[in-house]
Amino acid sequence: MPVNWTTADQPGWQTLDVAGTDPSGLADARMWAESRMTALGDLHRLDALLIVGELLDNAYLHAGGPVELRLRCTCGPCEVTVAVADVGTGEPRLRVPGRDGGRGLRVVDQLCLAWGVSHHDDGKLVWGRLRCAETEEPCPRAS
Repeated sequence: MPVNWTTADQPGWQTLDVAGTDPSGLADARMWAESRMTALGDLHRLDALLIVGELLDNAYLHAGGPVELRLRCTCGPCEVTVAVADVGTGEPRLRVPGRDGGRGLRVVDQLCLAWGVSHHDDGKLVWGRLRCAETEEPCPRAS
């Protein structure tokens, strides 16, 4: 369910400058993100890292590469928002999966409570928000 949203003027964001990187830097970006999600339960952290990877990968594939990775983790309720800024102008869309792709944004759509895109003069911000499922494995700091 895509909607417009921005991180501007919202407290609690951590950012990583990934401008000028290539896809070989995905592992480093995921490690950076994981190091900032230590309060999350294992399953929640793995889902969030999957979102990080998919949004970064899509920025490399469709938007000339990401510019910035943004994370925000909150407790009570336990929630993670992942956002990737890029310089692309295209609109992310769900595709029919095929041999050569079309699954990434579907994964984001299935895992996230909400996801969307905000367009700006210098590109766009694609984001996804997921919440810990309390019945499965509550995050330690949120329980």
